[in-house]
Amino acid sequence: MAKGTDKRARLKEILDFARLRKLFGHFSVVTGLDVALFDDSGAELLSGRKPGTICTTAKNCRKCREMIAYGGVMSSKLGEPYIFACGCGLIMCSSPVMFGDQLIGSIACGPAILWEPDDIALSEIAEKTRSMGIRARAGDFLRHTPSCGCVNVTSAAQILFIIVNSLTREHNVYLKQRARITEQQRQISELVQDRKFAAAGLIEMEKRASALTYPYETEKELIAFVQSGNKQQATNILNTLLSVIFCFASGNIDTIRVRIFELVAFLSRAAVEAGAPLREINSITKESFEICEDGTDFERLCFLTTQAMERFIDTVHQNRGQKRTSEHLSKAIGYITQNYADDLSLSGVASRVFVSEYYLSHLFRKEMNMTFSNYVCRIRIDKAKEYLKNDRQAQIQEVAGKVGFNDANYFAKIFKKTTGVTPKEYHSFFCA
Repeated sequence: MAKGTDKRARLKEILDFARLRKLFGHFSVVTGLDVALFDDSGAELLSGRKPGTICTTAKNCRKCREMIAYGGVMSSKLGEPYIFACGCGLIMCSSPVMFGDQLIGSIACGPAILWEPDDIALSEIAEKTRSMGIRARAGDFLRHTPSCGCVNVTSAAQILFIIVNSLTREHNVYLKQRARITEQQRQISELVQDRKFAAAGLIEMEKRASALTYPYETEKELIAFVQSGNKQQATNILNTLLSVIFCFASGNIDTIRVRIFELVAFLSRAAVEAGAPLREINSITKESFEICEDGTDFERLCFLTTQAMERFIDTVHQNRGQKRTSEHLSKAIGYITQNYADDLSLSGVASRVFVSEYYLSHLFRKEMNMTFSNYVCRIRIDKAKEYLKNDRQAQIQEVAGKVGFNDANYFAKIFKKTTGVTPKEYHSFFCA
């Protein structure tokens, strides 16, 4: 698709043309000014005009398109309406239509006359229109061209600018939300596939539901990141839990709703324990009640849960009353997650988070229900699964080294103990 055509298609996606046509009609009646939508080349796409205006005759001629396009560019650079002289020498005012940081079109009101149409003005307009190939008399056009002050034109343009910004901002927010939902669903889909494989093995895929065990230690890991404010890590773990919930429920949306609302309640308790005010946490939880509504589908459920979790995190950090215990543990988890390929030891990580070895070991056993070494091993296996799943050329020995295992045989043994299959079988399943 050509670049200009692509931008015109984007305009139709962003703006509701039927709604805009009504808006143009009302705007023209109230202000007395014509108004039109143009693409980024200055070609007219939609308008609200009175009969007999000069723009009806001159529409889409080369000089007019150039001036309209120039007005759109200047208004986008200024970030406000731009007043300019059109090809006929009359006054127009342009407002940009943006998609993100890209100018894809403009909306312009006018033309208007800012002076009395004396003989000199008529002569100049006649000359300009003649050079554009327009043969009608300038006086005929001017009878249909409103005369108004610069303040009136600017005020009309400001109204348009506010309306256009509102319409495009509303759509851009929607697109960003859709992009987040799409990416989250992609991650969850991969995790669901991964979990089905790990739970069932290569032989008995049909028995996957009975083979699943809910990872309560992952919930504890999520708490640590919520309480420490690490949104990215918390989101990754949340997506893992959502994929597990989907598998447990065998796709049954009612069961999924119940489990997800339980998860939101779990997150709210974690936020309160971290020092967030109960009133604010209750407010966030109430706003998540859409999770329980019958019409809420799986991807919307996931998005609402993520949104609630992020608000819990923000509330915790606006009220900085979190426990030292969760702070030390979350820092240790963060360090392990970033440095899993290194030679990690309990003493080394403890020194990084400024606690004793004994205390850090105690935190892992108490809060995560596992030893420090078991947690490190789990992180390394998770990273190994990513390499094996996404790289068709992956070599088992090379992957072992990348995730912190010096001995490939030991890596294979731990991998099979954790997942139920060998690294080679796992790699073959995803990259065959």
